Amino acid sequence: MGTTSKSERAARSAITDASAAAKTAAKTAKNLPKKLAAGLEEYIDEARDAADVSKKKLRRKSRKVTRQAERALQRLERAVAKAVAAADRKARLRAEARRAAQEAESSAARAAAEAAEAKALKKAARRAEAAAARAELDAHAADEALAAELAAPADTGAPQPTDDDADLSALTVVQLRERARSAGRTGYSRLTKAQLIELLS
Repeated sequence: MGTTSKSERAARSAITDASAAAKTAAKTAKNLPKKLAAGLEEYIDEARDAADVSKKKLRRKSRKVTRQAERALQRLERAVAKAVAAADRKARLRAEARRAAQEAESSAARAAAEAAEAKALKKAARRAEAAAARAELDAHAADEALAAELAAPADTGAPQPTDDDADLSALTVVQLRERARSAGRTGYSRLTKAQLIELLS
């Protein structure tokens, strides 16, 4: 059995790392969005190819195998880091968008509640205004009634003389009887002046 050279051991270590990285990247890709996962396939295949080396090639071209495996590993690690960062950024943006939508919905609900409250207050204010206007009209009517009552002469039980009564008292009994006849009254011929005035009033 031949001894293994230092360069061959380095090559074996490099292809082992590339193979392990390809497996890990494949698992990671399953948890990423399809588009980002598809972008990793090329780098995963490259790492697998770099790790799939024959023993003959490993012995004869160990340095080249090491370089290819290390290069594939580095490219794969960069691609995975970039894809994971993009997925995190996308998830963060989605979370922010959801929060913004929830806040907008809350704001809309608050605005609707405030609008409804304002509408109710406006309606109540209109009712209060109408009630105040009615109360003012009632008070005005009451004031007018009171003023009319105070202006009216006191009731003594006897009829108050009117202008017509004053005119009649200035007439003679004959003139009063003439008026009674013109007015179509009957039974006035034996009435006194006061009775004639009462009849014609």
